[in-house]
Amino acid sequence: MKSIIAVTAALLLTSGCMEKHADGRYHVTATAKEKTETLKESAKEETKELGDEVSRRAQEIRQSDAAKHLAAGAKEIGVAVKEGTGEAGEKAGEALQHAGQKLKTDAQKQKTTTATTSTQH
Repeated sequence: MKSIIAVTAALLLTSGCMEKHADGRYHVTATAKEKTETLKESAKEETKELGDEVSRRAQEIRQSDAAKHLAAGAKEIGVAVKEGTGEAGEKAGEALQHAGQKLKTDAQKQKTTTATTSTQH
């Protein structure tokens, strides 16, 4: 945001410090060029300082107790999800095994019924 303001100010200064020559062209005066360079350097420095400040604060947040607590909580949730998924898988396996046994038993009964029915005819 600061850099946008600095660039806008530089453009305004530049447009206000132009001289019109006899041939109709505009030329920037030497003082306007100096002011523009100064503003450009100032904006560059402010942007760097702002970036450094953001980085420093982000590092502070990462090192805070709240961030460490959140990270630990996220790990605990991950472990709980894995455990829950494992238990659900085991239960599903048990249910499939039970269903398989039931199908097998039903098939055996049907085979016996079919065999006794066909021998009676």
